[in-house]
Amino acid sequence: MERAELSFIEKSELQQCETIIEEGLRTFVDVGGALLKIRDKKLYRQEYSTFEEYCQSKWSISRPRAYQLIDSAKVIGNLSTFVDKTPDNEAQARPLTKLGPEDQVKAWAKVIETAPEGKITAKVVLEAAKEIQQERRAERRAERVETIIQETAEPIEGIGKYPIIYADPPWRYDFSRSTSREIENQYPTMELNDICNLEVVKIANDDCVLFLWATNPKLQEALLVIDSWGFEYKTNMVWVKDKIGMGYYARSQHELLLIATRGSVPVPAAEFRPSSVIYSDRDQHSKKPDGVYDLIEKMYPEYAKVELFARNKRDGWESWGNQL
Repeated sequence: MERAELSFIEKSELQQCETIIEEGLRTFVDVGGALLKIRDKKLYRQEYSTFEEYCQSKWSISRPRAYQLIDSAKVIGNLSTFVDKTPDNEAQARPLTKLGPEDQVKAWAKVIETAPEGKITAKVVLEAAKEIQQERRAERRAERVETIIQETAEPIEGIGKYPIIYADPPWRYDFSRSTSREIENQYPTMELNDICNLEVVKIANDDCVLFLWATNPKLQEALLVIDSWGFEYKTNMVWVKDKIGMGYYARSQHELLLIATRGSVPVPAAEFRPSSVIYSDRDQHSKKPDGVYDLIEKMYPEYAKVELFARNKRDGWESWGNQL
Protein backbone atom coordinates (compact mmCIF):
# COMPACT_ATOMS: atom_id res chain seq x y z
CA MET A 1 0.00 0.00 0.00
CA GLU A 2 1.37 3.39 -0.99
CA ARG A 3 1.91 6.07 1.63
CA ALA A 4 -0.15 9.26 1.31
CA GLU A 5 -0.05 12.84 2.52
CA LEU A 6 -2.50 13.57 5.33
CA SER A 7 -4.69 16.63 5.38
CA PHE A 8 -4.40 19.18 8.19
CA ILE A 9 -7.48 17.76 9.88
CA GLU A 10 -6.19 14.19 9.58
CA LYS A 11 -2.82 15.19 11.00
CA SER A 12 -4.60 16.85 13.91
CA GLU A 13 -6.68 13.73 14.56
CA LEU A 14 -3.60 11.55 14.38
CA GLN A 15 -1.77 13.79 16.87
CA GLN A 16 -4.72 13.69 19.28
CA CYS A 17 -4.93 9.90 19.05
CA GLU A 18 -1.21 9.43 19.52
CA THR A 19 -1.21 11.78 22.50
CA ILE A 20 -3.88 9.61 24.10
CA ILE A 21 -1.86 6.47 23.44
CA GLU A 22 1.43 8.01 24.55
CA GLU A 23 0.12 9.57 27.76
CA GLY A 24 -2.44 7.05 28.27
CA LEU A 25 -1.72 3.82 28.03
CA ARG A 26 -3.77 5.12 30.98
CA THR A 27 -6.92 3.20 30.19
CA PHE A 28 -7.42 0.48 27.63
CA VAL A 29 -10.66 2.19 26.54
CA ASP A 30 -8.89 5.38 25.52
CA VAL A 31 -6.02 3.55 23.87
CA GLY A 32 -8.27 1.09 22.06
CA GLY A 33 -10.52 3.91 20.86
CA ALA A 34 -7.53 5.87 19.57
CA LEU A 35 -6.14 2.86 17.74
CA LEU A 36 -9.56 2.20 16.25
CA LYS A 37 -9.76 5.72 14.84
CA ILE A 38 -6.23 5.51 13.45
CA ARG A 39 -7.01 2.19 11.80
CA ASP A 40 -10.46 3.02 10.39
CA LYS A 41 -9.42 6.43 9.05
CA LYS A 42 -6.03 5.13 7.92
CA LEU A 43 -4.31 7.98 9.71
CA TYR A 44 -1.09 5.98 9.70
CA ARG A 45 -0.77 6.04 5.93
CA GLN A 46 1.58 9.05 5.60
CA GLU A 47 4.52 7.26 7.25
CA TYR A 48 3.48 3.61 7.26
CA SER A 49 2.12 1.24 4.65
CA THR A 50 -0.07 -0.81 6.97
CA PHE A 51 -1.73 -0.55 10.35
CA GLU A 52 0.34 -3.51 11.50
CA GLU A 53 3.56 -1.74 10.54
CA TYR A 54 2.39 1.39 12.33
CA CYS A 55 1.62 -0.47 15.57
CA GLN A 56 4.89 -2.35 15.53
CA SER A 57 7.13 0.58 14.62
CA LYS A 58 5.42 3.33 16.57
CA TRP A 59 4.32 1.52 19.71
CA SER A 60 6.14 -1.85 19.64
CA ILE A 61 2.89 -3.74 19.86
CA SER A 62 1.79 -6.53 17.55
CA ARG A 63 -1.28 -6.41 15.38
CA PRO A 64 -3.11 -9.02 17.55
CA ARG A 65 -2.37 -6.96 20.65
CA ALA A 66 -3.66 -3.81 18.98
CA TYR A 67 -6.88 -5.61 18.09
CA GLN A 68 -7.26 -6.85 21.64
CA LEU A 69 -7.23 -3.25 22.81
CA ILE A 70 -9.61 -2.16 20.05
CA ASP A 71 -12.08 -4.98 20.64
CA SER A 72 -11.99 -4.50 24.42
CA ALA A 73 -12.72 -0.79 23.97
CA LYS A 74 -15.68 -1.70 21.76
CA VAL A 75 -17.03 -3.90 24.56
CA ILE A 76 -17.11 -0.94 26.92
CA GLY A 77 -18.92 1.11 24.29
CA ASN A 78 -21.53 -1.60 23.84
CA LEU A 79 -22.06 -2.11 27.57
CA SER A 80 -22.13 1.54 28.60
CA THR A 81 -25.39 2.04 26.71
CA PHE A 82 -27.17 -0.49 28.90
CA VAL A 83 -25.39 -0.69 32.26
CA ASP A 84 -23.83 1.68 34.74
CA LYS A 85 -20.95 -0.53 35.79
CA THR A 86 -18.57 -1.75 33.09
CA PRO A 87 -15.37 -3.85 33.30
CA ASP A 88 -12.63 -2.19 35.35
CA ASN A 89 -9.78 -3.39 33.16
CA GLU A 90 -8.98 -5.02 29.86
CA ALA A 91 -8.60 -8.47 31.40
CA GLN A 92 -12.28 -8.33 32.40
CA ALA A 93 -13.42 -6.99 29.03
CA ARG A 94 -11.38 -9.29 26.81
CA PRO A 95 -13.45 -12.50 27.28
CA LEU A 96 -16.50 -10.60 26.04
CA THR A 97 -14.87 -9.68 22.73
CA LYS A 98 -15.76 -13.09 21.27
CA LEU A 99 -19.47 -12.35 21.71
CA GLY A 100 -21.84 -10.17 19.70
CA PRO A 101 -23.04 -6.88 21.28
CA GLU A 102 -26.31 -8.37 22.53
CA ASP A 103 -24.56 -11.36 24.08
CA GLN A 104 -21.93 -9.12 25.65
CA VAL A 105 -24.69 -7.36 27.58
CA LYS A 106 -26.27 -10.70 28.50
CA ALA A 107 -22.97 -12.17 29.70
CA TRP A 108 -22.04 -9.06 31.69
CA ALA A 109 -25.44 -9.11 33.40
CA LYS A 110 -24.73 -12.71 34.37
CA VAL A 111 -21.34 -11.64 35.76
CA ILE A 112 -22.94 -8.94 37.91
CA GLU A 113 -25.50 -11.43 39.23
CA THR A 114 -23.19 -14.34 39.92
CA ALA A 115 -19.80 -12.85 40.88
CA PRO A 116 -18.85 -14.31 44.29
CA GLU A 117 -19.37 -11.61 46.91
CA GLY A 118 -19.55 -9.12 44.08
CA LYS A 119 -15.88 -9.64 43.23
CA ILE A 120 -15.51 -9.53 39.47
CA THR A 121 -12.45 -11.22 38.03
CA ALA A 122 -11.37 -12.09 34.51
CA LYS A 123 -12.09 -15.75 35.29
CA VAL A 124 -15.68 -15.01 36.29
CA VAL A 125 -16.20 -13.06 33.07
CA LEU A 126 -14.63 -15.84 31.00
CA GLU A 127 -16.96 -18.44 32.53
CA ALA A 128 -20.00 -16.28 31.83
CA ALA A 129 -18.89 -15.69 28.23
CA LYS A 130 -18.38 -19.43 27.68
CA GLU A 131 -21.83 -20.14 29.08
CA ILE A 132 -23.43 -17.68 26.67
CA GLN A 133 -21.44 -19.14 23.77
CA GLN A 134 -22.65 -22.63 24.64
CA GLU A 135 -26.24 -21.41 24.83
CA ARG A 136 -25.94 -19.80 21.40
CA ARG A 137 -24.37 -22.93 19.88
CA ALA A 138 -27.18 -25.03 21.32
CA GLU A 139 -29.79 -22.64 19.92
CA ARG A 140 -28.20 -22.65 16.46
CA ARG A 141 -27.95 -26.43 16.50
CA ALA A 142 -31.58 -26.82 17.55
CA GLU A 143 -32.68 -24.49 14.75
CA ARG A 144 -30.65 -26.45 12.19
CA VAL A 145 -31.97 -29.78 13.47
CA GLU A 146 -35.56 -28.56 13.20
CA THR A 147 -34.92 -27.35 9.66
CA ILE A 148 -33.52 -30.73 8.62
CA ILE A 149 -36.45 -32.58 10.20
CA GLN A 150 -38.91 -30.35 8.38
CA GLU A 151 -37.06 -30.79 5.08
CA THR A 152 -37.23 -34.60 5.26
CA ALA A 153 -39.16 -35.62 2.18
CA GLU A 154 -42.40 -37.56 2.00
CA PRO A 155 -41.93 -41.33 1.68
CA ILE A 156 -40.51 -42.51 -1.64
CA GLU A 157 -41.34 -46.06 -2.71
CA GLY A 158 -42.60 -46.71 0.79
CA ILE A 159 -39.23 -45.89 2.34
CA GLY A 160 -38.72 -42.15 2.60
CA LYS A 161 -35.62 -39.97 2.93
CA TYR A 162 -33.46 -40.13 6.01
CA PRO A 163 -30.90 -37.86 7.70
CA ILE A 164 -29.08 -40.92 9.16
CA ILE A 165 -27.98 -43.92 7.10
CA TYR A 166 -26.21 -46.95 8.62
CA ALA A 167 -24.73 -49.51 6.23
CA ASP A 168 -22.69 -52.70 6.37
CA PRO A 169 -22.14 -53.61 2.70
CA PRO A 170 -21.68 -57.28 1.78
CA TRP A 171 -18.14 -56.86 0.43
CA ARG A 172 -16.89 -59.51 -1.99
CA TYR A 173 -13.35 -60.79 -1.47
CA ASP A 174 -11.12 -62.07 -4.26
CA PHE A 175 -9.58 -64.97 -2.38
CA SER A 176 -9.89 -67.16 0.68
CA ARG A 177 -7.67 -69.81 2.19
CA SER A 178 -10.28 -72.52 1.69
CA THR A 179 -13.78 -72.84 0.36
CA SER A 180 -15.02 -73.39 3.89
CA ARG A 181 -13.96 -69.88 4.77
CA GLU A 182 -15.46 -68.16 1.74
CA ILE A 183 -17.72 -65.24 2.58
CA GLU A 184 -20.30 -66.57 0.13
CA ASN A 185 -20.81 -69.51 2.48
CA GLN A 186 -22.01 -67.04 5.10
CA TYR A 187 -24.15 -64.58 3.09
CA PRO A 188 -24.52 -63.32 -0.51
CA THR A 189 -21.95 -60.69 -1.43
CA MET A 190 -21.86 -57.89 -4.00
CA GLU A 191 -19.28 -56.59 -6.45
CA LEU A 192 -17.85 -53.15 -5.70
CA ASN A 193 -19.47 -51.58 -8.78
CA ASP A 194 -22.86 -52.92 -7.75
CA ILE A 195 -22.49 -51.41 -4.28
CA CYS A 196 -21.33 -48.09 -5.72
CA ASN A 197 -24.26 -48.02 -8.14
CA LEU A 198 -26.93 -48.50 -5.49
CA GLU A 199 -29.27 -45.50 -5.66
CA VAL A 200 -28.74 -44.48 -2.07
CA VAL A 201 -29.53 -40.91 -3.10
CA LYS A 202 -33.19 -41.98 -3.22
CA ILE A 203 -33.26 -42.37 0.55
CA ALA A 204 -30.57 -39.87 1.58
CA ASN A 205 -31.78 -36.55 2.88
CA ASP A 206 -30.12 -33.48 1.37
CA ASP A 207 -28.46 -33.13 4.79
CA CYS A 208 -27.38 -36.59 5.88
CA VAL A 209 -24.81 -38.56 7.90
CA LEU A 210 -23.60 -41.97 6.70
CA PHE A 211 -22.12 -44.58 9.02
CA LEU A 212 -20.39 -47.18 6.82
CA TRP A 213 -18.64 -50.34 7.99
CA ALA A 214 -15.39 -51.30 6.26
CA THR A 215 -12.95 -54.10 6.94
CA ASN A 216 -9.29 -53.18 6.69
CA PRO A 217 -8.70 -54.66 3.19
CA LYS A 218 -11.80 -52.84 1.93
CA LEU A 219 -10.94 -49.36 3.18
CA GLN A 220 -10.06 -47.95 -0.23
CA GLU A 221 -13.20 -49.46 -1.75
CA ALA A 222 -15.31 -48.06 1.09
CA LEU A 223 -14.03 -44.57 0.31
CA LEU A 224 -15.07 -45.08 -3.31
CA VAL A 225 -18.53 -46.10 -2.13
CA ILE A 226 -18.79 -42.99 0.02
CA ASP A 227 -17.95 -40.83 -2.97
CA SER A 228 -20.28 -42.74 -5.31
CA TRP A 229 -23.18 -42.32 -2.90
CA GLY A 230 -22.61 -38.56 -2.79
CA PHE A 231 -21.00 -38.25 0.64
CA GLU A 232 -17.74 -36.78 1.92
CA TYR A 233 -15.56 -38.71 4.34
CA LYS A 234 -15.11 -37.03 7.74
CA THR A 235 -13.66 -39.44 10.30
CA ASN A 236 -13.89 -43.00 11.59
CA MET A 237 -14.39 -45.14 14.65
CA VAL A 238 -12.73 -48.48 15.34
CA TRP A 239 -14.31 -51.65 16.71
CA VAL A 240 -11.76 -53.62 18.73
CA LYS A 241 -12.75 -57.29 18.99
CA ASP A 242 -12.03 -59.78 21.73
CA LYS A 243 -10.80 -62.42 19.25
CA ILE A 244 -8.08 -62.15 16.63
CA GLY A 245 -8.87 -63.13 13.06
CA MET A 246 -7.00 -64.04 9.91
CA GLY A 247 -4.84 -61.76 7.79
CA TYR A 248 -2.01 -61.78 5.26
CA TYR A 249 0.04 -58.86 6.57
CA ALA A 250 -1.42 -58.51 10.06
CA ARG A 251 -4.03 -60.64 11.75
CA SER A 252 -7.11 -58.51 11.99
CA GLN A 253 -8.70 -57.70 15.32
CA HIS A 254 -10.59 -54.54 14.42
CA GLU A 255 -12.97 -53.05 11.88
CA LEU A 256 -13.63 -49.45 10.88
CA LEU A 257 -16.87 -47.53 11.03
CA LEU A 258 -16.46 -44.64 8.59
CA ILE A 259 -18.45 -41.46 9.09
CA ALA A 260 -19.32 -39.32 6.07
CA THR A 261 -21.74 -36.48 5.41
CA ARG A 262 -23.59 -34.68 2.67
CA GLY A 263 -25.10 -31.23 2.99
CA SER A 264 -24.87 -29.61 6.41
CA VAL A 265 -25.80 -31.71 9.43
CA PRO A 266 -24.89 -30.35 12.87
CA VAL A 267 -22.29 -32.36 14.73
CA PRO A 268 -23.59 -34.25 17.77
CA ALA A 269 -24.07 -32.27 20.95
CA ALA A 270 -20.86 -32.32 23.01
CA GLU A 271 -22.32 -34.57 25.69
CA PHE A 272 -23.32 -37.18 23.09
CA ARG A 273 -20.00 -37.46 21.22
CA PRO A 274 -18.70 -40.98 21.84
CA SER A 275 -15.19 -42.32 22.05
CA SER A 276 -13.75 -43.29 18.69
CA VAL A 277 -12.98 -46.76 20.05
CA ILE A 278 -15.66 -49.42 20.46
CA TYR A 279 -14.79 -52.45 22.56
CA SER A 280 -17.14 -55.36 21.92
CA ASP A 281 -16.95 -59.13 21.64
CA ARG A 282 -17.04 -60.73 18.22
CA ASP A 283 -20.32 -62.57 17.56
CA GLN A 284 -21.48 -64.55 14.53
CA HIS A 285 -19.77 -63.96 11.19
CA SER A 286 -19.81 -60.29 10.12
CA LYS A 287 -22.37 -59.31 12.76
CA LYS A 288 -21.65 -55.86 14.14
CA PRO A 289 -22.05 -54.88 17.81
CA ASP A 290 -25.65 -54.06 18.76
CA GLY A 291 -24.26 -51.23 20.87
CA VAL A 292 -23.53 -49.25 17.70
CA TYR A 293 -27.28 -48.69 17.27
CA ASP A 294 -27.39 -47.15 20.75
CA LEU A 295 -24.32 -45.08 19.96
CA ILE A 296 -25.85 -43.61 16.78
CA GLU A 297 -29.17 -43.00 18.52
CA LYS A 298 -27.41 -41.02 21.25
CA MET A 299 -25.37 -39.04 18.73
CA TYR A 300 -28.46 -38.08 16.72
CA PRO A 301 -31.58 -38.65 18.83
CA GLU A 302 -33.68 -36.20 16.79
CA TYR A 303 -33.42 -37.78 13.35
CA ALA A 304 -35.12 -40.67 11.56
CA LYS A 305 -32.73 -43.51 10.73
CA VAL A 306 -32.47 -46.24 8.11
CA GLU A 307 -30.21 -49.28 7.94
CA LEU A 308 -29.05 -50.71 4.62
CA PHE A 309 -28.37 -54.44 4.27
CA ALA A 310 -30.11 -54.96 7.59
CA ARG A 311 -30.32 -58.49 8.95
CA ASN A 312 -32.88 -57.76 11.63
CA LYS A 313 -35.53 -55.15 12.26
CA ARG A 314 -34.79 -52.63 15.01
CA ASP A 315 -37.47 -50.54 16.70
CA GLY A 316 -37.41 -46.96 15.52
CA TRP A 317 -35.36 -47.75 12.41
CA GLU A 318 -36.37 -48.38 8.81
CA SER A 319 -34.61 -51.23 7.01
CA TRP A 320 -33.61 -51.37 3.37
CA GLY A 321 -32.19 -54.44 1.67
CA ASN A 322 -29.95 -54.98 -1.34
CA GLN A 323 -32.65 -54.36 -3.95
CA LEU A 324 -32.60 -50.54 -4.01
